[in-house]
Amino acid sequence: MFESSRRLKEDVQGLIEAVRVAASARYACVMEPGRILYESPEPEGQPIATLRRLLELNGAEVFALPGAMAQEEGPGPQADPFEGWEHDELCLAFLNGKVAVIIACPNAEAGREAATKALHILMDRLMRLEPRYRMDGRGRGFFFGQPKLDFVTVARRAE
Repeated sequence: MFESSRRLKEDVQGLIEAVRVAASARYACVMEPGRILYESPEPEGQPIATLRRLLELNGAEVFALPGAMAQEEGPGPQADPFEGWEHDELCLAFLNGKVAVIIACPNAEAGREAATKALHILMDRLMRLEPRYRMDGRGRGFFFGQPKLDFVTVARRAE
């Protein structure tokens, strides 16, 4: 439980790469609202630059998706934070609403299934690295139970 922060950061970087490879993804990142913390691979090309820009500019809307999607009644999300992204489907995994893993891959559901084991290990390392990720939205810790992990998939529009 007392790993060095340097070692945990190396683990997180290696695990985000493992998630990307397992999901056959073009890109994967770990982010907080409005800020990308880790990514794989290093961004290059217009499509990844577009996705990074959308994530950074629309971070609050991205993090509002699980709550908006969980409402049984209502209009759902107020806006599409990924408007303009037409290249891949997206799989989003949110840990306690504090940090998210974004995966851009050809098939979001298949990518989620393939990367599930690596995602759970990654989430464990993130909670060890940053104690505030262990708290829920009300500031309660998780001493007797599991952290909240929400998944959202964003599929391409049918042509």
